[in-house]
Amino acid sequence: MFLAYTQLAPRTADRVRVEFADLFESDTAGRVALLVACADLLQSASRGDHPELVPALRSLVEWCAPA
Repeated sequence: MFLAYTQLAPRTADRVRVEFADLFESDTAGRVALLVACADLLQSASRGDHPELVPALRSLVEWCAPA
């Protein structure tokens, strides 16, 4: 959730990615957890919560989802 919420603060988001790189880059559970967090926030955004996060969250999903 923390990485998802920091998407509008690029320096902070980059720092979180660096600090937790082992989870996001090699750990399947970490990537799945991030995708679940993004899905939860996108669902909340569809109800009007933090709609400004939507484009950044979609980009984060693309970055995180396996190719």
